[in-house]
Amino acid sequence: MNQQLPYDKTSAESIWQYSAGLLNHTLRDFVSADYVEKKGDKGKLGKMVEEIYFLVKNNNRAEADFSEAGMELKCTPLKHGAKEQLLIKERLVCNMIDYMAVVNEDFEQSHFYTKCQLMLLLFYLYVKDTDNLDLEFLLSILWRFPAKDLAIIRHDYETIVGKIKAGKAHELSEGDTLYLGACRKGQKDRSSSQKNTPCRLLGYQALHSRQ
Repeated sequence: MNQQLPYDKTSAESIWQYSAGLLNHTLRDFVSADYVEKKGDKGKLGKMVEEIYFLVKNNNRAEADFSEAGMELKCTPLKHGAKEQLLIKERLVCNMIDYMAVVNEDFEQSHFYTKCQLMLLLFYLYVKDTDNLDLEFLLSILWRFPAKDLAIIRHDYETIVGKIKAGKAHELSEGDTLYLGACRKGQKDRSSSQKNTPCRLLGYQALHSRQ
């Protein structure tokens, strides 16, 4: 056990068990009264959770967030449905696909697979115009690619890469695949459409609504 952390940073199970202490709480419960939220940071809720709750210093490394446990952290929103039931608000963005790098990667060695094969999913209740510090976390799941779905995920990944190799990255569509979807940010975001694009988990709701 790492002496400076309240969990074993090399164990996904230990990290997941520690995450239970965040449930039914907000990040504000773990900061001092004078804490000031940093503004304008991409993916800032996840980074805030890492820093405030898991005591992990933020970095820009491409590896998984809990690299020594081989596990990625994802914070994802829930919302109330028409009958007040909890629903997944949006599909999960797994990673950004680098058009230049992905064409030289096999599936098992890809940035996508090595980073997202095991994920700690922290679900929070989305409330419009609410500070990140005041969002309540409701559920924690330790999730890996289901063995029964891995062949489909691999095929989807290879379909996306094949289109990029063929020089048709601009034609990427979520309609090409079943579980993974490459969705360009939009025509106005030229840098994203020309160099990289978000890779979303399309089967996310079906895979996790049973949890």
